[in-house]
Amino acid sequence: MAGALRLVDGVTALAPGLLLLEGARTLVAADLHLGYEEVVGGALPLWSTAEQLAALERSAREVGARELVLLGDALHSSRMSLAAADCIRSGLAAVERAGCAVVAVAGNHEGRSRGVEVLGRTVESVMRDGWHLLHGDRPAAREGRAIIGHLHPSLRLGGSRSAPVFLYSERLVVLPALTPYSPGLSVLSPECLHALRAWVQRPETLCVAAVSDDRLLEFQTLRRLRSALRQR
Repeated sequence: MAGALRLVDGVTALAPGLLLLEGARTLVAADLHLGYEEVVGGALPLWSTAEQLAALERSAREVGARELVLLGDALHSSRMSLAAADCIRSGLAAVERAGCAVVAVAGNHEGRSRGVEVLGRTVESVMRDGWHLLHGDRPAAREGRAIIGHLHPSLRLGGSRSAPVFLYSERLVVLPALTPYSPGLSVLSPECLHALRAWVQRPETLCVAAVSDDRLLEFQTLRRLRSALRQR
């Protein structure tokens, strides 16, 4: 499949930043921050919100997903107009009409209850294919395997440009954010390494895959990437 990269057994990354758990046919999306435009200025059109939801529906149909897990911060804020709420609800309903159930994991932006009127009931986490799926703002025990979002990992390309990034190992997968507005943490920054230590003992051994348009570019580990860039 074009724009797909097998990260570990049974787990495939998809451009523009989605994850597919192959056994469960579960599509995972993190940090959409839908409705962001209304938070920064009510006069802005909800162009990214409609595009993000349409992309989710398209991806669900293309891979034959049975389920879409929104891995927290699906909403940028629970305070939005009725028009914005209707736009989000109708977009998620279109995903479900494609035969793909929607499960919303609570993030730090919408919380367990604040987004219920738009997203419906949210959960703290779910287990799929032996992976613990949760937002990632609160570290969990290191036992077992986890898939998280929250960090918005990215690779700075120079100037204001950056590319969303997957970080992964056999024990941990960190999804890039699907919002077009926040590049998040540079994967080469001390802040990112510090945040990752809550999940893995040696974050520098995580592998890196960057999203570039409809392609996924596979790098080696964070340690080797940092070393290569220092030598330039």
